Amino acid sequence: MTPNASNLLIANVGSTSLKFKLYQFPSENVLAEGKIEAIGRPRSPSSYRNLRGQTAGGDDPVADYPAAIRLAAARLTDPAIGVIGSLEQLDAVGFKTVHGGPFSGAVRLDDAVLKGMRDFAVVAPLHNPIYLTAIGFFREVLPNVPLYGLFETTFHQTMPPEAYSYAIPKAWREKLGIRRYGFHGASHWYISERVPKLLGRSGDGLRILSCHLGGSSSLCAIRDGRSIDTTMGFSPQSGVPQSARNGELDPFVVLYLIELHGFTPEQVRRALCDQSGLLGLSDGLSGDIPPLEAAANDGHADARLALDCFVYEVSKAIGALWVACGGCDVLVFTGGIGERGAAIRAKVCDRLSCLGIRLDAEQNVASGPAERTISTGASAARVMIIPTNEEIIVARRIAEEIARSR
Repeated sequence: MTPNASNLLIANVGSTSLKFKLYQFPSENVLAEGKIEAIGRPRSPSSYRNLRGQTAGGDDPVADYPAAIRLAAARLTDPAIGVIGSLEQLDAVGFKTVHGGPFSGAVRLDDAVLKGMRDFAVVAPLHNPIYLTAIGFFREVLPNVPLYGLFETTFHQTMPPEAYSYAIPKAWREKLGIRRYGFHGASHWYISERVPKLLGRSGDGLRILSCHLGGSSSLCAIRDGRSIDTTMGFSPQSGVPQSARNGELDPFVVLYLIELHGFTPEQVRRALCDQSGLLGLSDGLSGDIPPLEAAANDGHADARLALDCFVYEVSKAIGALWVACGGCDVLVFTGGIGERGAAIRAKVCDRLSCLGIRLDAEQNVASGPAERTISTGASAARVMIIPTNEEIIVARRIAEEIARSR
């Protein structure tokens, strides 16, 4: 390792997956990367690749997150395909942490920060507990390696008060911290940096609408490289419909269910987190776009409703953020659906024709390149597909924090 270089392992923890990349800074070289999916299921597909092009994989069951972390560590340190001799050679492990309430930025994950994550687990029940489990395991097996988190809310700290303030009592806002926080910050941050590079210009004056569409979706208005508004709010539950999470909902629906129909808070929470969104709209058929599209083509009315609602809410959100941004120069689709959902992109852009969006039908369905413009020259805004890279944003911000601490 070159003098003052840092080995940063970035762990991206999903609800049933673990993705990891080992970066070396300041070069930003990816020494190795891998992923383990379907954790806790009978088959857990895994893959690994190092900078020399050597690969490994399998589909043996991985029982839980500690087991997934052990598998990742084993591959990184394997004498044949590994890239480090031991995990003690890591300068830090970084996490794309979701919700820390008042904690923001790239921060050392000490007891105070972890308490903040536990306090806000009730707001992010599908995310914070998983990260706390993973962080706890890393703390146990690597007591001498510092752990850092870049909170998903960080990029949205530049929103103005009129964008992040709820119309609720002032005491709730100031003493209880109830406000619009926003999420998918690492993804939107990457888009804010990548678009100017692709266009060969500064981000100053550039108005970008970033559409991170996937199993979890949010949109963000970016002006001068900074977030000025976003669709998610106090929790990742809000905004456009998610795969199995509800999206926007009148809060009195919850009171109605609890007070008049005898639902417990846990029953409501479980329904809104696991049985709603596209899954709920399709009457339990699926929360994923491809099977919904196939079913809709076969005449499944609820699958069609789920797709129509998703396209409608995304289009409406783009319209609102267009106004918030004072116009739009570049509309970006990213995330799993944003990058691969040609039919969804076409339907959204068709609804945006009233704003002057003109899609190039051939480019929209083309197989590549991965980063490309899919609008015509007559379009009021350039429409692009840009695969996101959340890990590099997490790594950069943590590397900057380590450099400051040194």
